[in-house]
Amino acid sequence: MADPQQSTGAGTRFVINMIGVVGLVFGVLPIVRYLLQLDFFGFTTAPYDWLQLEGAARFLPPAMVLVVCIVAAYLLEKRLERS
Repeated sequence: MADPQQSTGAGTRFVINMIGVVGLVFGVLPIVRYLLQLDFFGFTTAPYDWLQLEGAARFLPPAMVLVVCIVAAYLLEKRLERS
């Protein structure tokens, strides 16, 4: 069995990368879709369509997802550096 003291942090790095992917797909791409009116990125706004937001309010859910992903990845990165 591997000693926890000698782990490389690969599992945490994978989680950080997945948080980054979620932030890109459901944070950045919906904002790009709203700004450029691209139907190609329609799958990225599917979780927010039920809210039926209009105007600038439609940017709030993707922005919140982006901020949460950035903070979570930052905190995990700091935890990885300490160990």
